[in-house]
Order: sequence, then C-alpha cells, then structure tokens
Amino acid sequence: MPKFSKYLIMSASANKIAWSLAGLLAVLYCAIESKGFGDLYIFLSAASDLSSQQDIFANKYVDGYHYYYSVLFAVLIKPLCYLPFRLVKFLWLLFNTALFFHLAAMLINSNLVKRLGEKQRLVFLVCTFLFSLRFFTGNIGHSQITILILWCCVYGLYSVMQGQWLHGSLVLAIGINIKLLPIVLLPYLLYRGFFKAFFLTIVFYAISLWLPALIIGHQYNSMLLGTWLSLINPANQMHVLDVEERSFHGLSTLLSTLLVEQVPDVYALPIKRNIADVSLAALAKILLAVRLLLVALTLYFLKGRPFKQAPSQHVLLTEVSYILLLIPLIFPHQQYYAFLFMIPAFVWALYNLIVYYHSLSKAVRLLSVAVLASIYLCADLALILGVFNRYYEHFKILTYGALLLIPALITVSLKNQKMAGTPARSE
Repeated sequence: MPKFSKYLIMSASANKIAWSLAGLLAVLYCAIESKGFGDLYIFLSAASDLSSQQDIFANKYVDGYHYYYSVLFAVLIKPLCYLPFRLVKFLWLLFNTALFFHLAAMLINSNLVKRLGEKQRLVFLVCTFLFSLRFFTGNIGHSQITILILWCCVYGLYSVMQGQWLHGSLVLAIGINIKLLPIVLLPYLLYRGFFKAFFLTIVFYAISLWLPALIIGHQYNSMLLGTWLSLINPANQMHVLDVEERSFHGLSTLLSTLLVEQVPDVYALPIKRNIADVSLAALAKILLAVRLLLVALTLYFLKGRPFKQAPSQHVLLTEVSYILLLIPLIFPHQQYYAFLFMIPAFVWALYNLIVYYHSLSKAVRLLSVAVLASIYLCADLALILGVFNRYYEHFKILTYGALLLIPALITVSLKNQKMAGTPARSE
C-alpha cells in the first residue's frame, strides 16, 4: 500500500482531487466573505463619484478612508457600480482567489519543487500553506487588491524572463498603474539587462495614465492625477508619522513608535514602546536613511555583472525575493495584508533550509529553524492566538518578522555563492 505522502504529492488523480476540493472550499469561503462591505466598497464608491466629476482622491469614504489607487482602475470598475454589490464582491473575491491559486500552481509545478523528495515536498508545501494562510484570508476578508499586485509582479517578471517582453511588460505596467508598488522592479529589469521590458513597461505605464482621459476628459483626468500625486507624496506628515491605524506596519510605523514618545496613535496601549524621543524632522531623516540602507542592500544580492542575466536561478530567486520583501517595508501606509509580499522570501528561505538541512551542523540547523519559526509567529500569531492581537499590533511584531527575513536571505545568498549555474530562466 503506498505511503500517504507519496499518494498525496505524486498521484495525478490525488492532485486533481485536492485542487477540486480547494476550489470548492474557496468558492464557499468567498460566498461567506461576500457579506459586508470591505475595501471594495471604497473602490466602487470612488468609481461612482467619477460620474459627477468629484475629486476621488480628496474625498473620504466609509469611516474617513482615502482612495489610493489609480484613475484607470476606478474607470475600469465603474460599470460594476450598476450591479448588486454582493455579487460584485463575490466575483472580486473569486478573481483574487484564482490569482492566488495560479501563483500556488506556478510554485508547485516548478522544477525546483519537483526536485524535492517526497517528505521534503510535503513539509515544504504544508509550511508554505500555513505561513500564507493569514495573508490570504486577510486580503480576501478585506476584499483587498494586494493579491492582484503580487500576481502582476511575479507573473510579469516570469513572462519577461521567458522572453515574452510585450506580455510581461503590460502586466507589470498594469500593476504599477493600480498601486505603484511594483515600480521597485523597474531598476531590477534595467540592472539585469531586460532593456526591452524596461522601456515597454514605462511606455505602457505612461499610456495607462493618459488612457482614462478618453472616457472622463483630459482636464478632469489631469486634475485627478495632480491630487493623487499630492496624496501619495512620501513627504506628507501622515506618511512619516504613519500611525493613523493600529494595524499599520512597516518601517515608517515601526520607527515612529520606537523613536517618538507621543505619537498621535489613538489606538496605542498604555505600555511603553519607544526607546527615544526625536523631532519629526529627525524622524523623517532617520526613516529616509534606513530606507536607503535597505534599498542599497539590494546590491549585495545582485550577484554577477550588471546588464547580464542572473548567474543562476538560485541567485535570481534570492534577489527577486528580497526586492519584493522591500515593498511592504519601505512604502508607507501598509496594512498587515500588504505583507503578502513576505511570502516569496519566506518560501525561498524555507526551501533552502529543507534542501541543505542534513548538511548543516546541529547548531546552525537549530538556529535556522528558530529564525523561520520566529518569522512565522510574528506573521501568524494573530491567526493562532488572536485574543492578544492588539499587543502584536501595538509592538508591530509583523515588521520585525519581515526584517528577520533579511538575514535569512543573506544566509541563503552566502550558501548560493558556492553554487555554479547558467544564466537563469524561470521554471
């Protein structure tokens, strides 16, 4: 009789059953989560206001939230305003779930995962699922857009590296247009010599800024773009003292709580967390310096000559994982569900630990497991033991978990330096 792990992972029929069951559970889950409003209501409210040519970036929706996304996105979803909201929300959640499943399928079907032994694959997939669960449910529960943005990053890069310049650049440009976060991938494309993809992405992005003018008019579109630029300006005080909501995380939030004693955080618990008390001007300088330091650290991960492809697939995955990890750290106004971008870095560190596990000394093995376990707890304690969530958010432990991934990736990079490889192509 075959072992359960072998049947689960290796059998094609078992895989079909697993995917079908997961799909059915996803549909039921999306149906349940389609109750209530969520952030999709803000998106549609802003889109609806286009009809009366209101300033959708100056307006506030629901409980005082701004609409931070693009004019094009609002134009594209405007027709949905005429449909029943719960139906629209259900379809939106299904769409994002399908994108998440596509990313999972890309991972499971990659040659790297197929090279793992049966038990290694089972451990890898179970740990990946457990780590990802909170970020998936958080994005679905808030009807957020982060899954779509991560998909644009991963699938866009994958397409570019497969030589599909046009397709990949368009996907990346759409992601940048909607939420700007994937813009960190543009310097990477240039550094790795994907010149066609770099310039095409810029061209497609420029077109996407102008395109809404065909529907809402040039003057109105220009006014909205101006207000949008003002809203997302990183010099705004609200992006320095980034503590408007308890659930905010990232460098700007963490440094504000650590370096300013009386931050305007109405949700703060009466427990001391600051280690200094600096002025707002000093905080802005420190925040900029730390951001630049983390961005500069990218150069450590970029092995090989500039304007050439990565010397191996392992190097490629390490550097891309780090760049994606930077997104929720360096950008302000990040909710916990934005740390979905942690998943590639965690998964890659986990994969390398599993592959090299038996070649490590006992001390290094225990330390590596402890670090990844700590990262997992920082990310998922709210799911495991949610009764204390206000304490986790008060001390911003999720940001510490993301920062812990940096030494984990450095360790992976050091290990991969010993490996020889050919120019990388995605699998």
